[in-house]
Amino acid sequence: SEWAWPAGTPTFVQSNEMHTYLESYANEFVDPECFKFQCQVDYIGKTTAPESKAENSEPEQLYRVEWTDLATNSKHSKEFHGVVVATGFFSKPHWPAFMDGSEERTDNGIADKDSSSTKLIHSSDYTNHEDFVNETVAVVGSSFSALEICADVSQSASRVVSVVSSIPWVIPRYVPRNDAILPVDLALYQRSKDFPQVPEQTAFTPETARTKHAFLQSIIGGKQQDSPLGIPKDWDTPPSVAISDHYLDLVIGGAVEVVHGRLKGVDDETGDVKVKTSSGEMDQSLILSNISKVICCTGYENNLDDFLDQSILDTLDYNGTDTFNPMTLAWDTLHPSLPNLAFCGMYRGPYMGIMELQGRVAAKSLAGQVPEKLDDALGTSQSIREHEPRAQFPHFDYIGEMDSITVNALSDDTFPKVNVNQGDMISPAFYQSNGDEIAKACQEELQEEAAKSPDRMPHVVASAIVGEWDFDRNIVHLSDKSSSPMGSKRERVHGTINYSRSKKLDSVKYREDGLYEIAPGKELNVFREYDYIVPENNDGVLEIYFMEGGERTYMFLSLKFQEQDDEGYWVASNDHLCIKDLYKGIFRVKLDGLTATEIIITYRVVGPAKDYESTTIMSRKKTI
Repeated sequence: SEWAWPAGTPTFVQSNEMHTYLESYANEFVDPECFKFQCQVDYIGKTTAPESKAENSEPEQLYRVEWTDLATNSKHSKEFHGVVVATGFFSKPHWPAFMDGSEERTDNGIADKDSSSTKLIHSSDYTNHEDFVNETVAVVGSSFSALEICADVSQSASRVVSVVSSIPWVIPRYVPRNDAILPVDLALYQRSKDFPQVPEQTAFTPETARTKHAFLQSIIGGKQQDSPLGIPKDWDTPPSVAISDHYLDLVIGGAVEVVHGRLKGVDDETGDVKVKTSSGEMDQSLILSNISKVICCTGYENNLDDFLDQSILDTLDYNGTDTFNPMTLAWDTLHPSLPNLAFCGMYRGPYMGIMELQGRVAAKSLAGQVPEKLDDALGTSQSIREHEPRAQFPHFDYIGEMDSITVNALSDDTFPKVNVNQGDMISPAFYQSNGDEIAKACQEELQEEAAKSPDRMPHVVASAIVGEWDFDRNIVHLSDKSSSPMGSKRERVHGTINYSRSKKLDSVKYREDGLYEIAPGKELNVFREYDYIVPENNDGVLEIYFMEGGERTYMFLSLKFQEQDDEGYWVASNDHLCIKDLYKGIFRVKLDGLTATEIIITYRVVGPAKDYESTTIMSRKKTI
């Protein structure tokens, strides 16, 4: 926005940082006297101003607002010339269908089931994993919060089951795009054509759906397809995306179990969780036993019917049970039959740029400058509500919606001046009136984001290698030429290697189990363990530590990925002096999107009693 973030703010901020930013924004631009806190709005209804004495003048539309001051428990009422409803889309928990009408359903996020050994909790009530130590947890849902909670709660729970009714494409916060590793929103949302990218795309055809599925799979590679989660089966329908750095790693490693189905109920006596699954055309039921907590990541409903007059709800064609798009509004902001009433933030989507533009449209309308194309935008909203199959979000074409609002509802001084060409990354900072300096500064920051790719490679590699591998290691003793017709003594180790995400999610564990062929017909069982971590002060290195007794000890290698070789491998190297022996390590990994497909590790070891080269070639083993 026009209010810059503090210097040094991370790319992905935490909720407390967002709160601090919004507070500073309000302090800069809003008179504190405008705020009335601890007030619960009870009713908003239409009324009119006293008739004007001027001929042919229509009564001005006013709105009566009634509220309760919770501090004094006093009732108040006042008529306003304009009202902006900014209560947000995610107002109250939406529970699974089997709880509709149940007395156990509450709006505070917890279902009271004292008679059952299993407690249902809504994701809105989830705080942290420490509340679930040694619990067996079922997490219901397949979108952002469900996957993130699965990953987080796995740090404390003894068992985590992810119950998914649909399969999303699981993407981490940083992804490869155009030879760079970018924040996911910059990678996924780049202009498909020059500004203005209008009309906004509001529906998927089978062809556009298949194209989007293929694009998302190209980012992820084969990692998800070979996991117990799998990939979407019907590519003719709109795809969905969930963002999580660790969920897929934990599924692959077995720390999170996946059950494909829909929660149908919880047995009050046994606490067993009933899941409806489908196999072909047959519906089946699966019982999950010994589940102590069920976390319902089943979305939210808005609460407009708690305070808006029924006549307003009828005008909006409001359907409170529709968690996708519950009402018809132009740009989710205005309705031509409701002058001086605007909505801001009634947008089911993750991007604040839209809400900022909605705020400007609302301000412009309340100032008497009502956009001319309200009816067209209203028709677009209605068509989004009616179209089947529905996309994950009503406005999935983020750039198209930004451009549509700007072109059709605002003035040309908000048109972006930079990054207006096909393939360019976009930012809300580009849509500022008189914001040339802000836009240029943001453009430079986007270029800096792309330049950070080498520093992000360790995170990408650490996740990309998770899974089971077959390995074959050849050891050539260069100074020992006595026992081999090929001139140097050779030994072989072969077996399996497992990379798995650690319990605390802060590292990737390496476990090798193999057979060491020390002589023809003579083999020894061997194993070794390492710990791969990306330091918190991440300066672009992946550190490998020795493990002893299951505990991390001292560093072996510090790898920095700086280039791709001619064969397409990302290459990192480092030396390690172990007492008098020098280990020169070269780590080469080939990536298909976010999936490692081959790893080659070479050590050249020289010391008073050592002179050998070890080459390990790893190929991925299918997990299912």
